Parts: sequence; C-alpha cells; structure tokens
Amino acid sequence: MSSSSDESHEQTYGIGAVAKLTGLSDHTIRVWERRYQAVVARRSPNGRRVYTTADVEKLNLLKLLTDRGLSIGRIAGESREELKSRVESITELSAAPAPSNINVAILGDFLPAKISAQQGDLSPLSFVIVDTSAERFMADITQHPVDVLILESPVVDDDTVEQLQDLMTTSGARRAAFVYSFARTQDMERLRNNGTVLLRAPIDIDELRTAIVSAYEAPSVSVTPKRAQEPAIVDADWAMDTKVEPRRFSQEQLTALANVSSAIECECPRHLADLVGDLTAFEIYSANCANRNDEDAALHRYLHQTTAQARALIEKALERVAKAEGLSY
Repeated sequence: MSSSSDESHEQTYGIGAVAKLTGLSDHTIRVWERRYQAVVARRSPNGRRVYTTADVEKLNLLKLLTDRGLSIGRIAGESREELKSRVESITELSAAPAPSNINVAILGDFLPAKISAQQGDLSPLSFVIVDTSAERFMADITQHPVDVLILESPVVDDDTVEQLQDLMTTSGARRAAFVYSFARTQDMERLRNNGTVLLRAPIDIDELRTAIVSAYEAPSVSVTPKRAQEPAIVDADWAMDTKVEPRRFSQEQLTALANVSSAIECECPRHLADLVGDLTAFEIYSANCANRNDEDAALHRYLHQTTAQARALIEKALERVAKAEGLSY
C-alpha cells in the first residue's frame, strides 16, 4: 500500500476525543499547539482539526511531565522518544503521596473571575482568598492560613517581584507561583532561584491546578533581599506624533468576553480578548523596560506607542465582534 494511501487510512481524532483520551481541556490543547507547537493538527475534508495517534501519545506524555512540574515551554518541542526518556527518569516520583488540602490565595486581574466561574472539583485546592484588589488582599492574607500564593501580573519587573516577596512575608506562605505575560530573563531567573513557579498567561484552570500542586510539592521559597531600583531614563526624541488611545476595556470586561459562550465556532471573541490582554501587557512592559542609554529609552517609548496603536485596533475589532454577536460585557 502506498504511503499516501496509508496516510488516508490513518486513525485520527477530533479535539473532543483527544481531550477525553489525554485528560487535557480543549483550551489547553489549542494553547499548547498554537503557542508551543507541541503538535500540529491536520484538517479533515470538512475543515475540522484532527489529530493522529502519535499526537495523542505525545500529548499524554506532555501532560504526565507537566503534572510533575516540568515547563511545557521547555519540553513541547521534544520528540516522543525524548519525552519517554524523561518519563522513565522520573517514574519514582509517581509514588509520592498527593497533599490532601492546599490553601491557595490568588491576586490578579483575570484569574479571580475564572476561579469564580469554575464549576468542577478543584481538590485538593481550597481557594481561601481570590481578589483583584491588592489592598484588600494584603489585609485578608493575615486572616487566613495560606500554603501557596499566586500573583498574576502583566509583567515581571522589580516592582512585582518585590510585591510577591512582601505578600509572601505577610501571608507566611512558603510557596508561590507567578502568572505573567512578559518578563526579562534576569527577572524570571530571580524568581526561579527563589523556587517560584512561573506560568505564562493565559492559563486555564486545569493548568493552574497542576502548577499549584507542583509548587506545593517543590522546595520552599526563600525570600531574597529587595534590590534598589535603578532610576529610569526618560527620552522623548523618538516619540511618535500619534496620541496613545486610552484602553476601551477593563480587565473585568476582557475576562467576561474571554469566557462568554459564543455562536462563533472559531471563538473570535475569546481570541481577540486574549490578544488585547497580551498587547496591553507588552504596552506596560515596554513602558517600564530597563534602558542602557538615551537611545534605548527612545526605542522603548516607540515600542510602547506602537503597541498601544495595535492594541487600540484590536479593541475596535473586539467591539465590532461583540456587537455582531450580541455579547454583553
């Protein structure tokens, strides 16, 4: 039989079937495919995404390894053979007893709404504090026992690293995770060296649960002394003439649009909301990025304003889609 004939008769699975076979959510599979190229779906004659048996096997291996705390970004590009070798090397970890209860506190813009909307069982997690207000959160963490603290922020920088350290000290939590969109390598390494689990946004609840359990079982976080913040260099030589448009959507509105049920099968509202969130995060990141000299400062100002323009365009597109679909936010 020819290879083309073999391919035409190869067993394939729709994304719903793959989700059942692997225990991953549809959203997680799409994110792993889109962001990390973990697998590449084929298209059936009717245009639907389908996956091969090899894809299913690789996704199962990736889930097993990420459940053990490995970063999907680090292992997604590995072959099935390489992943199998990793699995064999950590088999002994499967006998480790799972914790019966983990008290979790979350501060962020998007995650609190996702947690509130979650209907399924999230054991062994107990979300004792879930808030969008840093002031309320700081007061509440002194009133509840916290095992794992989760901070969600668009960027990782000196301020957010110090904020996490302050929250850890105040709460008494010994383990932490940081959900972010953009970060410098040096800031990420600083957090990793403290034992903090880093998670790239957007993240679904299944991924978050796995990460929290991994953070709880990982070595305790050691809080390092705060660094003196370097003065920012401000230079408007490369400033664009175009005025930066203010944001059209609050974090709460973006969360609502990202989670709303839509009749559009391609899930345009959710993807556009994610794009706006990512662009907003980079807008903040570029505005606060460290500068070596005046030319650097001017370049970062240009990047900030260009990103703001892109964000404004996508916001307009999101408004149009929301109106066409009759979505309230």
